Amino acid sequence: MTWYPKDFIKIPMTDMRMRADPSSGYPGRTYRFYTGPKVYEFGYGLSYSNYSYNFISVKNNNLHINQSTTHSILENSETIRYKLVSELGEETCQTMSISVTLGITNTGSMAGKHPVLLFVKPKKGRNGNPVKQLVGFESVMVEGGGKGEVGFEVSVCEHLSRANESGVKVVEEGGYLFVVGEEEYSISITV
Repeated sequence: MTWYPKDFIKIPMTDMRMRADPSSGYPGRTYRFYTGPKVYEFGYGLSYSNYSYNFISVKNNNLHINQSTTHSILENSETIRYKLVSELGEETCQTMSISVTLGITNTGSMAGKHPVLLFVKPKKGRNGNPVKQLVGFESVMVEGGGKGEVGFEVSVCEHLSRANESGVKVVEEGGYLFVVGEEEYSISITV
């Protein structure tokens, strides 16, 4: 849960728009779209220990989606190419996944069960895109001073898509970042 600052009470509780609207000053809701200051980030928690992360491996980090139909839109004098998830089909979507293996180090002296949260965010934020999105989480028990590993399968059609203005799921061409803690790993999609 994202904890908003006390100024957030100026936003009517009946306004449930998710996406931020800079023209009206509306900051958005949920960790995915909220652009204002935060008291605590989504996923923040207390622990008796500290943890660091590293990306051990990322398989399929440069995806090429070669389907016959490619769509494009013009946004701020930039052409953005994309594919409709519905046109890719379920079988193609199942073959397009990215395997991520993360290393976790307990840098403290106490053992702890630690939730590892893997997010994805676009390298270049665009209007209507989430700021970031949770794509996987898993709790890992790590002894004090010890190390552990966790793996995730990230579905391109499910986790790297977004709903466009018409509510249709699309996968946009461009650069993305996997984020865990302060660590980032770059991937790209070409259509």
